[in-house]
Amino acid sequence: MSEIQFMEKPDWVSWEDVKKCLNAAHQTNKKHGFEMRNSTISTDELLEEVKDSRCFIALVDNTVVGVTCFRIENKKKWWRRGPAIYHFGDGILPQYRGTDVYFEIQALKYKFVEESGVRVQYFRTSSKNKTVIKINKKYGFKLVQFHPTPKKVANYYNVTMVKWDNGCPFPDWFLKFMFNLSRIVTTTFFKRG
Repeated sequence: MSEIQFMEKPDWVSWEDVKKCLNAAHQTNKKHGFEMRNSTISTDELLEEVKDSRCFIALVDNTVVGVTCFRIENKKKWWRRGPAIYHFGDGILPQYRGTDVYFEIQALKYKFVEESGVRVQYFRTSSKNKTVIKINKKYGFKLVQFHPTPKKVANYYNVTMVKWDNGCPFPDWFLKFMFNLSRIVTTTFFKRG
């Protein structure tokens, strides 16, 4: 196997190449009954998603084999009042899963996240994405919300996971209550296939 390089996306790597990696990486989710948005995202949609963001890639022989992004957001949510790091756009080509690609590219991204000084981080994933949920619980992320995904985007429910670097400001019982309440409301009013 050729050497894998990890870096912030340079200008010479096209967004089309990043899109191809994301599309291919998320095709395997269809086998598990859910189609994630990144399996069909277009280059224009990707460009809209990544504006004001930082994107990190893994390269093998100048081919993108992994990608991850983040941006700082200031939208108010019940679980935060200040800025938060939003992680998105993760994808590793199937032939590189089970290697250290995922952890190496995440480590590079987290170096920049730490330098930002923002102490709240979050991401969204499919509620069916049990592996990602399990891994991130080990790293201190907690489930805070269960919510719908627009039908034109995907055929599943999402969960939001949050990590507070200075410790969670809420008791565990409250987080479980809010998560379960959001699940009841979401599944009652927003049906999915």
